[in-house]
Amino acid sequence: MKKLLKSLLILLIVLAALVGIVIAWTAHRLSKDQPAAPRTQYSKYEMGDGAADGSPKPDATGYVVDKAGRGRILPPMPPEKPMDVHTAANYRKNFSLKSCFWPGPRARSGVFTNDSSSFAMENQFPDTATTYIPTAFRLPEGAKLVISGDYPHMRHWNFNTYNAKGEPQNALSDVDIDPDAGSSNPFRPGVARDVQARRYTFSIVNGTVPAQRAKNTLYTMGPAGQDIFLWMRNYVPDGSVDYLGGVAFPEVELHLADGKVLKGDEACQGSTSPMRGKQLANSVDPRAWVALTSLPWVDTANVGARNVPALPLQAFFNRKQVVTDLFLPALKQADPPQLGGWWSNLASRYGYAYMSRNYGTVYVMTAKMPRVPKTWHGEAQNAANVDMRYMSVCTATALTAAMTPDCIYDEQLLPTVDDTGRYAVAISRGEDRPKNATLECGVAWIDAGNGDGMVSGSPDYMMVINRNTLVNPEFKQSWFAVTKPGTEREAMGDYLPYMLNLKNKANFEALGCPVNKRKLYAMLPRAID
Repeated sequence: MKKLLKSLLILLIVLAALVGIVIAWTAHRLSKDQPAAPRTQYSKYEMGDGAADGSPKPDATGYVVDKAGRGRILPPMPPEKPMDVHTAANYRKNFSLKSCFWPGPRARSGVFTNDSSSFAMENQFPDTATTYIPTAFRLPEGAKLVISGDYPHMRHWNFNTYNAKGEPQNALSDVDIDPDAGSSNPFRPGVARDVQARRYTFSIVNGTVPAQRAKNTLYTMGPAGQDIFLWMRNYVPDGSVDYLGGVAFPEVELHLADGKVLKGDEACQGSTSPMRGKQLANSVDPRAWVALTSLPWVDTANVGARNVPALPLQAFFNRKQVVTDLFLPALKQADPPQLGGWWSNLASRYGYAYMSRNYGTVYVMTAKMPRVPKTWHGEAQNAANVDMRYMSVCTATALTAAMTPDCIYDEQLLPTVDDTGRYAVAISRGEDRPKNATLECGVAWIDAGNGDGMVSGSPDYMMVINRNTLVNPEFKQSWFAVTKPGTEREAMGDYLPYMLNLKNKANFEALGCPVNKRKLYAMLPRAID
């Protein structure tokens, strides 16, 4: 018995020493940028004349050190597109919009801040057509928060509660919230989007959802006194007037168990949480990313990527699924639960794919376009018979940095839709952009970024994320229809996005202007007639 205990003790000492060596090695890798390949230099990493908070600019490669002393490689700032939400004209005004309970907006790097430790940097794969307004609170026993205001003028608006792991727990979307007496909900069919009387009121209460859900009620899914994370998401405000959609912040009241009602800043203080206004931890630890990408069976230079002509996106289920698929395939889940992660939205489902610049410098994403509404120009009526409220395509960095170089949303993509019903968006670095990757030639373009965003990481890493939000239950070919990995094509049919590898700029430019999409579509597993 003593020999066994001695052997176990020695084994534990050896394992502890190995862990210590790995931690020290990963910390060294993260302490100074030593990329595997040279980094391209760019002139613009910020919106307008600099990030709204005045934080230090990154160097020409994107390298910057945050206030916590951690380095990060920021993606370059892409050129503005028509109908972008955050623009040089509005971003400083948007940054100023905050209150005690709502501590302000978050967006991709270079808009509100360059400091990855700042609350103002969204570090959970943001969509650039969405503004994120997270807060946190604690509700005493028997208390509730009462939220009221005017419905905003925008495409979509919703609230999610979360656990500490960033998994969404409960949600209320715009269309779910009944209006106050004498008002109308402008997100509902048959109601004018510009209706004047547009007041709402809803409550947030502790606990789980009962068998008979109360109207206009959001649930914390936790006990009294626990830190609860609440996110408000604002998608595509009309005319990009401001991220609140031309209305004031939702008003907050704290109704206590004894009947006392606190309003405004008193309600804010009475529900305070130490997590309010604080930056979120990375969903994957940077040291873990360095260690996992260095495993002997992982292709460090091309993490997750496949060198194939046409690659379908795969459905996202949860954080463990993504990590094990990439690095620990022996632990791959055959039937992963739909838990979400990276502070995802319960009203959305996601597809994603990895690419590598070593395999190709120019890619095209294409799929059949779902029916979506047009709202940016302040259309007075809600579109009838849409398949989903919102769809977008975004590029992304690694799972740890979780930054977004660029996005394009449905209304911006519509000009690319052809007689086959498909859209097409080219994805490359700015220097690799084909001259015919333009709307005038029938194809949109977004910036692939400058790699995985990690100090000493890969400049050649590429990733794309596709969102489907608030899908019509009658539409059966969205990411919501994918219930098991590997069934994406069966579930989504022609609506399943594919990444087509054009290899280089010259091959794309050879398609002419207008772009010969028949030749593009011939790369798909089943050619479009």
